[in-house]
Amino acid sequence: MEAPSVPSLVRQRAVALVVGSTVLVTLALLGIVAILRGQVVGQGGRLPIYLFGSSVVFVALVFTFERRGFDGRRIITSTLGLTLVGGTLLFLVGEGTVYVLTYYEEVFSTQLVLYLLSIGLVWTGIVYWGLSHWREFVSG
Repeated sequence: MEAPSVPSLVRQRAVALVVGSTVLVTLALLGIVAILRGQVVGQGGRLPIYLFGSSVVFVALVFTFERRGFDGRRIITSTLGLTLVGGTLLFLVGEGTVYVLTYYEEVFSTQLVLYLLSIGLVWTGIVYWGLSHWREFVSG
């Protein structure tokens, strides 16, 4: 069996990135739905997991930015901001996952999940575009 071609590998990775990102955004949106509906169950027991995950994100970002040669102020401000975003997403994805597992029938018996998947897919495109072109807006 021959190895897949480079364009095939790139396409597979792009599809995996889009699918994975869309699922994560959809779960985060379901986490927001769970919070708004007051259907967050046993969240207190998961809080240490979310804090630990945020701590891992913090340390990974410090090392990453340090290796790239950023100055100290940029390292700490970027790390704090991205850790806040990452921790919030971790919390929302976690709560969205619990919501799906707890209220499976409610989530999949309505069209809610299709709306949220659509929003998740659009957000994936917006974030990809934003990450690809952010310098154009920062530099003027």
